[in-house]
Formats: sequence, C-alpha cells, structure tokens
Amino acid sequence: MELLDRPLEDLCAEARALRDEGHGRLVTYSPKVFIPLTKLCRDVCHYCTFARPPRRGERAYLTLEKVLEIARAGAAAGCREALFTLGDKPELRYRAAREELAALGCETTLEYLHRAAAAVLEETGLLPHLRRPRSGSLRAGARTSARRTRRRACGSTRSRPQARSACRLRAES
Repeated sequence: MELLDRPLEDLCAEARALRDEGHGRLVTYSPKVFIPLTKLCRDVCHYCTFARPPRRGERAYLTLEKVLEIARAGAAAGCREALFTLGDKPELRYRAAREELAALGCETTLEYLHRAAAAVLEETGLLPHLRRPRSGSLRAGARTSARRTRRRACGSTRSRPQARSACRLRAES
C-alpha cells in the first residue's frame, strides 16, 4: 500500500529511471499488419473481446483473397510482418467452422493458417507472425504452481481447456 500513498509524478519518474537503467531509451518495433483469419474460438474466456460465435450470413474464415488484400495493403504501408490472429481450434466447437474448412479443403484451422501464411509470404514477402494460444513464437507459456499467482492471474481462464492445470503468463509482442 506504500505505493498508493506516493504521488503519481514520483512513481512515473522512478519507472522512467528503471526503464532507462535496464533498457535505455531506444524503442524498437517491427511494423505489422493484423490479419484476423477467424474470430471463432472453442474457448469461452471471459476476458477476451476478440472471439465471438458464428453469425448467420458471415464467413467463419477470411478467404485467401481477403487475406492477401489485407497483406498487400500492409506491405504498401511499410509493414514487415503479417500478424495472424485466430481462436483456438474453433472447428472443435462450431459446425460452421468445420463446414467452411472442409469447403476450403482443410481439416483444421491450423492447416488453413499454414496455407494463408505461406500465401502471404510468397505473395508479399511479409513475415508471417502467428498468434494463437500456445504458440511458442508469440506467447511464452510459463506454468506456476504458486496458488497466490494462480488466484490473481488466472481466475478468468478456468473455462479454457489448455489452462485448467496452471496459469499461462503471456509475453505479448
């Protein structure tokens, strides 16, 4: 509670000093274009604002043509990476996802993701950056058995099948 009693200006100054000491003032980034391959997900995470159930008259997945249209626009704007976003295995929960994947000639969302990422790389040269649960290149999954940490950080993840036994600490890029 000691922090709550300190003036905000002092806290910000201390945070800046720690940042500068540890990392310097240089900030680097790689411009990315976001490609929402699907907004469907098998999970029911109460903190997620991205995922939603299928809607009548809407596609479950972006077409490859739409994926490439978004990627080309990103490349033209100076992006270097294509950040694919998608839910975790929506085909396990939604018939609409299974049916659309079958029509696309794929059995799984990951198979379609591979096809879309390859097309983006070949067509635009953008480096595919894949965002999905348990993706080692994007999210560092760290398990902890500390009850205190689990209670604080994971209360809303109980409905996620992959988070039943422990927390996932995310290092978002």
